[in-house]
This record gives sequence, structure tokens and C-alpha cells, in this order.
Amino acid sequence: METRPRRRVETSRADRGIQWGIWLLVLVLIFGPIVPVVYAGFVDRPLYEADGQLTLSNFGALLEDPDFWSALRNTALFAIMAAVPGVVIGAVLAVLVARTDLPMRRTFTAVLMAPLILPGLGVTLGWITMYAPSGFVSAWFADHLGVVPWNLYSLPGMAIVTLEKTVPLVYLMVRARLAAIDTTIESAALTAGASPLRVLRTITVPMIGPSIWTAGILIVMIAFETLSLPLVLGGPADIDTLSTYLYRTWTTDPSRQGTVSAAASVLLLLVTLMLLLRNRLEGNAGRYTTAAGKPSAPRQLGLGWLRWPLTVVISLYVLIALVLPVTGLAMTSVTNLFSPAVSPFSVLTTRHFETVFTNGALFRSITNSLLIGVVGAVLATVALTIAALVAHRSQFRFRTTVPHILFYPRALPGIVLGVGIFWTFVLVTPLEPLRTTVWGIMIAFIIRNTAIGYAAIQSSMLAISTELDAAARTCGATWFRASRDVVVPLLRPALLGCLVIMFVSILNDYDPAVFLVTTGNEVLGVTMLKQWVAGFVGPVAALGVIQIAITGVALLIGRLAWGVKLNA
Repeated sequence: METRPRRRVETSRADRGIQWGIWLLVLVLIFGPIVPVVYAGFVDRPLYEADGQLTLSNFGALLEDPDFWSALRNTALFAIMAAVPGVVIGAVLAVLVARTDLPMRRTFTAVLMAPLILPGLGVTLGWITMYAPSGFVSAWFADHLGVVPWNLYSLPGMAIVTLEKTVPLVYLMVRARLAAIDTTIESAALTAGASPLRVLRTITVPMIGPSIWTAGILIVMIAFETLSLPLVLGGPADIDTLSTYLYRTWTTDPSRQGTVSAAASVLLLLVTLMLLLRNRLEGNAGRYTTAAGKPSAPRQLGLGWLRWPLTVVISLYVLIALVLPVTGLAMTSVTNLFSPAVSPFSVLTTRHFETVFTNGALFRSITNSLLIGVVGAVLATVALTIAALVAHRSQFRFRTTVPHILFYPRALPGIVLGVGIFWTFVLVTPLEPLRTTVWGIMIAFIIRNTAIGYAAIQSSMLAISTELDAAARTCGATWFRASRDVVVPLLRPALLGCLVIMFVSILNDYDPAVFLVTTGNEVLGVTMLKQWVAGFVGPVAALGVIQIAITGVALLIGRLAWGVKLNA
């Protein structure tokens, strides 16, 4: 039987132009801001001054600065204090919800995931209103027990507050790993007479080992890059981390911009090494594969008499770590004084919200954030869709590099990205007008959150058979037309999900904008941070409530109108 040769599908010149263009755009946007940060650390004067000479003096001054070493030590301790309990609590919760007969599992899944989409800065301020030395809960403990057994203004206190974000992150990663593991071995062990506890200890926990280690490294990376938490909680106790060291040095001593760039380069190197280690561990996860094919339905492990005591413990954790901080933020926004010594109903007020809506800078931060969020989400979704098509639906020479490049900003400290964007706008003359506009901040936020949006699209694209667009190409369609008419319609749910996720992420971001915000281009996160440092607690709480409300409305619209649902 004669076989017909397969028709070779050529890539048109226009298609090649699109593929090269999107690859170069991704490359420039992600790595462009890094170049001036590193370069500024090796010249003897600010980049906007001419005749700069290469030098290592900035690194020498950095290494001789005792404040830098103190910040590095504090950052390392903070990272360890945040990672260990975060991994333990998150992994235990994931195993209990995914592998046992724990009551209220569905409810706990929704509640435990909530902090991932809530604005971190707003919830952190809620922790302060409740658990700071003068907070509501702390005051109650002092009045009734005579002692407050915690201190938020310390490294352990900062680590405790970090659990609000790190525990859901570990829970998500371990839960995803558990869902992908075949449960045949666990079922066999139970059938052979092993106790549920022994099955968890000898089989389940070792199989989720890669996810646990990966989550731990991710928490350390977050601890190294986070700014608001150490700035708000560490500031009153004179505790600096690397991120606050950069922020304080840049804002208080402009003559040391070279030293700041050198420190930013060190921070960038440390976080990049941690990212490489994390990727190495993920690459070794295949050693823990138990079976091929679709995992069998999990067999729930019986907890016996521990079912309800564990339910109570988890409920208390949710109450302490999420419900009370959000309640504290809300009550602070509608009272003149939120204290157990005064009935909150006797001091109710709308004054803080009135301040927000009548103060030009505060109200402008809301409208600017909404504008940046909407426009940025649309532009990012379009660009990331084309990038995903190039990566997974083309024969472009460098297509395999696209995912790695787009995931890198997740490891890029926001404050380092902010410094890089600042220098880029200063050095590239055509871009200089963007430095004082909301569009410059929007670019920084889009770059910072590319990994989140790309992940939302990539997983769905990989699930779509390549035979569909290949058939269109065989019939004469160009790569772009086949992608537009065949693949993109099938990606509609994922694209709408990306749109919602990017809007929420951009709305709640702030780190990259701390060096870009000026009068007229204020955004919510930076405005809240500066107002809190200045002592205006009430208006900040009102802004936090508004930010949470906007996030909730965006997620609700996505769920009801487009069916977008965030699953664990």
C-alpha cells in the first residue's frame, strides 16, 4: 500500500515576525530592568551622571557596612522562623483535608485558600490591630491574664504574621501533589493492617517530600524579598531585613545609590540561587512516582476519636489567623478607637471613609489602582496568550525558553524590580516620561505577576490536543490564524481566569512601585504603607477594607459571569 508523504507545513514570514517579536518582548521586559540594577553596582556614580567609571567600591562599602550584615542575619533568621512552622502547618492541613475523614473538609479548603487572594498588606494591618502590644486581643490578655505571650514587633512575631500567607501556599502545593499521587500503595498498606498514622508517616509523607522541600524554599524566597511586613513590624523595633535595608538606604541617603544597587545585586543573586535549587528539587520529583496513568480514588484514612478535636484546632487556627485580623481591620475602619476598654458601638464613625473619598491622594490611589488593574490585566492576558502559543503551539527556535523566562519574575524581589524599572526609565530617554505616570507602575506590576497569569493559561493549553490546530495548518491556515480560530476559543475559560487573577494580583501589588510613586500616580498598596508609617491608622484601615471589597467583587464577577473558579 502506497503511503502519501506528509505535507510539510511552512511558517509564514508574518508568523515568524510575531514569534520573534513576542520572544524579544518577553526577554526585554523580564531581563531589561535587571541590567541597570547590576550595572549601577559597578560604577562610581549614579547612572544619570556622565563619565561613570567601573569600580568595585560599592561592593566594598556594602561589605564594610555593619547594617548590611545585621540585615542579612535578620533576614536569614526570619526566613527560617517563617519556613519551618509554615511548612509543618501547611503540610499537616493538606494531608488532613486530602487524605482523612476530617469533618468540614470542603469548608476548610475554601477558607484556607482565602488568604492567597486577599491583599496581604491589608490583612497584615489587621494582625496589628488585633495582636500588636496595644491591639484588641493583646489588651484583653493584658487585662485578664496580666501578660501578653507574644510580641509582633520582633522576628518571631514577624514570622507568625507570615503564616497568614505561607500556610495556604504550602497547603496548595502539597494538596496538588497529593492529588497527583496514586493511592494504591496506601490502600495496600491499610489492607495489610497498618494503622492510618503509620501509613501517613511511612508512605504519604515521604511521597510528598519534594513538594515540602520546594514549598520551604519558596517561603525562604518570600522572606528574603518581602518589604511591607518587616517595614511595618520591624521598623518600631529597629529590625532591618535586606528589603528594608534597601528601602531605607535609598530613601534616606540618595548619595548611596551605588551601594543600594550592589545590595540589590546580592539579593538578586541569593534569590536566583534559591530558585535554581527549587527547580532542581522539582526536577527530581519523578523519583517519587508511584504509578503511571490516572491516580486511583483516594481511600480516606480514619482519624477515630481525633476527628472532632482536630476540627476544633483547625477552626481555632482559622479564627486566629484569618477571621480576627480581617475583623480587626474592618472595625478599625469604622471606629474612632478599637479597644476592649471601649464598646465599639459607642465609637462608630464613617470619618475614615469620608477622609478616603475626600482626600485627593487617597481617592486617587483607588482610581489609579483600578485603572492599572483593568488595563494591565487585559494587556497581560493578550501578551501571555501569544507567549503561550509560541511556547507550546509553534516550531519557533527558542520556544522552550519562554516558560522559564516568564516564571523568573516570581523569584525577582519586588523592590529590586522597582529599582531596575526606575533606572530603565532614567536611562532610556524615550521611556523617561513613563517614570512619573501610572503606566510605568503598570508595566512594573505586569512584569512582577507574569508567572501567575502564564500558569493559569499554560495548564489548560497543555490539555488541548495539538492535532486540532495541526489539522487547520494542514488545510492551509497560517500559524496565527490556526491559533486564533482553533486554540484561543478552546482556551476561553483559562483566559478569563487569567484576566481575573491578573487584575487581583496587580490591584494588590505594591513592592515594585515604592520607588516610582509620586504625586499624581499613587496606588493603593504604597499609599497604605506610607500612611501607616505616618500614623494615619483609620484611613489606612478604610483603604484596606476597600481593597478587600474590590478583590471580592472581582472574584464574584469572574465566578458568576464567566464561571472562573479558583480551586486548590
